[in-house]
Amino acid sequence: MCLAPLLSGLLIGQQSESDQWYKSPEELIRDIYVAVSAKNSESVNWQKVRSMFIDEAVVVLRTSRDKSTQFTVDGFLQDFKDFYQYPEVKVNGFAEKILRMKSMLYKDIAFIATVYSAEITGSQRPPTNGIDLWLLTKKDGLWKITSIVNEVIPAGEELPDEPAWKF
Repeated sequence: MCLAPLLSGLLIGQQSESDQWYKSPEELIRDIYVAVSAKNSESVNWQKVRSMFIDEAVVVLRTSRDKSTQFTVDGFLQDFKDFYQYPEVKVNGFAEKILRMKSMLYKDIAFIATVYSAEITGSQRPPTNGIDLWLLTKKDGLWKITSIVNEVIPAGEELPDEPAWKF
């Protein structure tokens, strides 16, 4: 019995990872905000979020009013999972959304700046706004995050009144 026709039919129906991956760095960045916004930690596909980064990526996030912390990707994911265990977050969930985005792309590299809003769903506290600066590269034909740095925009403050920050 020849299985070749059956196997070729199955293979044609399957898409490669590159066919299912993000066509642009902007698509990837839009989706990471959606991916980490959820009712609870179990609702987040952490494996998918992990796949958006190169293994060696560096993540530097504001962790308090006067401190930023450098993470590996796995350290960043664990910090996010720990955040989802806070009682208010565990009960209500968390949401981040992009308010504005600016991107620069040249061949296989990209820089994306996002102004975002983050909140514990249903909280009485107003959302926190911040800025994320993302660097991406194409690795094996797929857009991947190489680094992110983040800063919180204090309540009542705006980004500098300079052309580079107008987006």
